[in-house]
Formats: sequence, C-alpha cells, structure tokens
Amino acid sequence: MKVSHVVSISVVLVIFIIGFSNIPVSHSVLTYSMLVSVNPQKDPIMQGEYPVIVGSVKDQAYRPVPDATVFILFGSEAVTTTTDNQGNFKYQSAILQTPGTYEIDVTVTKSGYIKQLAKSTYTVTPYSTTQTTSANTTTAITNTITGLPVFAGNYTVYLGKVAQWNLETTCFVDFSDKYVRFLKTCDLYNLNPQDFKIDQKVISMVTVIQHDSTYRLFPQNVYNEAYYLGNDTARNFIATTWQSYVAPQ
Repeated sequence: MKVSHVVSISVVLVIFIIGFSNIPVSHSVLTYSMLVSVNPQKDPIMQGEYPVIVGSVKDQAYRPVPDATVFILFGSEAVTTTTDNQGNFKYQSAILQTPGTYEIDVTVTKSGYIKQLAKSTYTVTPYSTTQTTSANTTTAITNTITGLPVFAGNYTVYLGKVAQWNLETTCFVDFSDKYVRFLKTCDLYNLNPQDFKIDQKVISMVTVIQHDSTYRLFPQNVYNEAYYLGNDTARNFIATTWQSYVAPQ
C-alpha cells in the first residue's frame, strides 16, 4: 500500500510540472512616462520674423530625458530633432510665414518610454509700413521692422536667410516674399557648413539687393546701414554698394 501511494504522488507531480510548463512566459517590459512641454520662443512675432520652437522633455521625477526623438509639425514645416543632455530641444524656422495663428504639434518618442504628445500655438501679426518722400523724388523708404524691403530708386534691399547650401556652393536665400537661388556667391560671406557631402540648412543672415531682375548678395551690415538712411542718402549708398560688388572667382 505504501508503494502505491508513492507512485500516485509521483504521477501527480509529473502532471503538475507539465501543466506549469504550458503556461506562457511573460515578456512585458517596464515603460515610463514623459512630461513634454513646447512653446514658441517669442509670441506673437511680426511678419518678416522667423518662428523659433523650444521645449523640454522630462521623466516622471522631473529629470531630463536626453536623446529623445522630437517630431515637430507647424505651419508648412515638419522636422525631426533630438533633445540635448538637459532634455531641451530647439528649432529655428527658415521660412517666412503670413499673418495668422499657427498650431505647433509635437510627438516625442524614446525606447523605454511611452510616446507623448504636446501642442501650443503662436501668432504672426502683420506689419505696418511708413513711407517718406523728398521734394524731388517719389522714392519710398520703408522703416518698420528688420527684414522689410528698403526701396531706393531702381534698387530694393532685403535682409534674408541662407536656407540651404549644396555641393556646387549654391545657396538658396529666403527673404521677404522671394526665394532665390545664387550660384557661387555665398563664398564671399564665409558661410561654411560643417559637411559638404549633402545639402543642408545654413541659417546665416545676408543682404540681398535687387536691381531690375538681377540679385546680388552682400554682408548683413549693408542692410542695417541702409535701413536708417534717408531717401537721397540711401539711394546713393545702395547704388554705390551695388557697383562695388565683386563676384567670387
């Protein structure tokens, strides 16, 4: 009788072990939440200014989350960046925007964390222009905010940003309501992107002078000087500056 009990107990143990072996093993991974904030660096901005988007990513203990992937969607732009060691991110647009209110949508992802969303808004306000004229000319000088065109006779002066540079040292300048391609011109202004292997954005300010249908690039200080001059003085200064232009070899 004792032997039969031992055999019965052994059978029960085997069945018990086999039953447990069929239970699926859990592969769950512990994930954490992120706290995401996003805002315009300046709000509102004036027409002719460029929006700058800033934000931060922290964990539930309010510690920075570095190297998180941040997808930013605003206006007509969709860009991806990453957080720095302090959990902060920043993106400066190179595209001028028309007056209105724009929504910023941000999606943040990182391995080990739950995907998080955040949003904000910013407003672009229209500018107002003031014009002055002298007794002998109908030339108009626009003196409002930086970036607006300065008209002097047959010349128009703009302040723009070099938005892209490629292998041919061609730069694409975004200024006012124009987007113009310049061949081998940016060399004059020491715009040195870190990597010439691919096209990339280069945010650098330049002055663009238009005469008839021709455009030439000059340093930023040319615009700054023309901006504060009166009609006659500005017309002479801009014409002389145009004539002194030296194209790169």
